[in-house]
Amino acid sequence: MARNSKVIIIDQDPSSRAETQRMLALLGFAVMGAAGYGMEAMTLARETQPEVVVVSLEEPIARSLQTVESVADILPQVPIIAYSSIGDPSYIRRAMQVGVKDYLVAPLEEEELGQAINSALAQEERRQQRLSGEVEPQAYGTVVTVFGAKGGIGKTTIATNLATALVQKTGQSVALVDLDTRFGDVAILMDMPTDRSISDLALPEDEIDREAVQSCLYTHGTGVAILPAPIRPSEWHSIHPGHIEKMVSVLAATHDYVILDTPGTFNDIVSRALEMCTILLLTATPDLASLKDTILALEMLRSWSFPAEKVKIVINHTSDAHGDTRVDIRRVLGKDIFWTIPYDRSISQTTQLGMPIVAAKPKSKSSQSFVELAYAIGGIRSRPKGMLERLGDRISLLAKQDDEPGPAAEVTAEQASEAPVTPAPEEWTR
Repeated sequence: MARNSKVIIIDQDPSSRAETQRMLALLGFAVMGAAGYGMEAMTLARETQPEVVVVSLEEPIARSLQTVESVADILPQVPIIAYSSIGDPSYIRRAMQVGVKDYLVAPLEEEELGQAINSALAQEERRQQRLSGEVEPQAYGTVVTVFGAKGGIGKTTIATNLATALVQKTGQSVALVDLDTRFGDVAILMDMPTDRSISDLALPEDEIDREAVQSCLYTHGTGVAILPAPIRPSEWHSIHPGHIEKMVSVLAATHDYVILDTPGTFNDIVSRALEMCTILLLTATPDLASLKDTILALEMLRSWSFPAEKVKIVINHTSDAHGDTRVDIRRVLGKDIFWTIPYDRSISQTTQLGMPIVAAKPKSKSSQSFVELAYAIGGIRSRPKGMLERLGDRISLLAKQDDEPGPAAEVTAEQASEAPVTPAPEEWTR
């Protein structure tokens, strides 16, 4: 996070201006001055040359927008963060057109303001690096880190099934990296060899290139490329965060998605996995202990000014017994639930076969949930159901509505919701 960055405030209301200054001071920013609209604001901008401008956009609308436009002309490379009680989309669009980088709707919150400023500063720094040639333009895939504050909550199950669903349903390339420094169960769950692993990439960082990483990848029968964890936990001692960053960067340059499976603890490798992610799937279960640890994890991320928009809450092992989990858990965590995955006892059965449930039983409820999650991560609309699928749903519904279903009806419902288990392939390619 950028600390002690120079900020000026433009706000016609003295009380609002004072409250915004208090927030910025608590966030660690250096407030260089405050002014109202018009010439006063422009003079302050010229004299202080701030790194960020925070401006209140209120009535009179024309004058407030004119002030923003003039300040943007004076400080063309300085991000302008606006806050306003006006949430009208047309007004927000006009503000963006005259130079506003981010727009926050009042009441202004300290955390939201800090994140907006830090994000704007980071984007501007990156832009300047690109213009100066310090950063070479590169195309990178989406990095998804699956993280949770404790073990036994199904992170590896989510990682393996999400990776499989992305490959099979989107047709895009996916690399799955096992960063679990305690157990590293991806290879076991996928029933594959581990002659080579991450520990074989404990090399000087400039030697971790595409060829080196490729030599340690295994291609699972589902199409997922897997970089396994070492069999022995002691082998992690030779791996440091710089190694992880280089491996992930190489994979992200060659794959559409890179899924990082992490342990139920926090260490420097997990820290680097969080720093590099495009999307963080913060995983929990509905039980009290998991939710308590998730609250602590959210507080930790906030203390780092981790971008809130990257954090997606995933609740695993939900069932009818938990009721409306989204409403209750949202109240506990204070954050919207991105996804819920239903409990499915078939997961443990398919694990014994070394196949994710998405591949082994594609019509199960959990499989369909993982597929929809893959669509959501990929920004893809769900595929509409065909006529036969809709007919199958209708048959299942009628079976449930029957007060006393006979054995034949039970068999039909089960057959409609379960697909035959696909045996694991006998050979793997590296």
